[in-house]
Amino acid sequence: MKKYRPIIILSIAIGAIFIYCITKSQTITIGEGEVRQKSVVNHSPMREIADSSPKISTHSELNLINGKGEFEIVKLAKEQQTFSFRNDSSTSVSIQIIPQNRLTNVRINQIISPNNETDGPFGKELNYELTEKGLYQIRIGESLMQGDPFEGKYTLKLQLK
Repeated sequence: MKKYRPIIILSIAIGAIFIYCITKSQTITIGEGEVRQKSVVNHSPMREIADSSPKISTHSELNLINGKGEFEIVKLAKEQQTFSFRNDSSTSVSIQIIPQNRLTNVRINQIISPNNETDGPFGKELNYELTEKGLYQIRIGESLMQGDPFEGKYTLKLQLK
């Protein structure tokens, strides 16, 4: 049991740091990139935008509030990021990638349905018909046919319709 004490202590410390970052809206590293929680609240309850519930892995599920989400994301060069969202009753989703420079080489590479069918590639904006209920995945990365690899910040916006 003594040999496991450092691992247990380290696990508790990591958990405490993770909870602190979530409650303080700090940056949390996910794989090699990072996701910053962003919460924008207007006085109308329908104008709440989003928060994310990042997990420490290369895949993060995005929690949408009232079907909307806005996430600030940091991407490393040649990194493909995967995010997911749940669809319970919507018929379509609008996805936007808004980089700091509009000429940036970043796009929606694929969207993966709950039954693992893939579609793509797409551009920086997409209105996509949702044919099933369940967990959809979005893969974001560079176009291999265009420009230099992208490294930097961008905003990911989702809206279920």
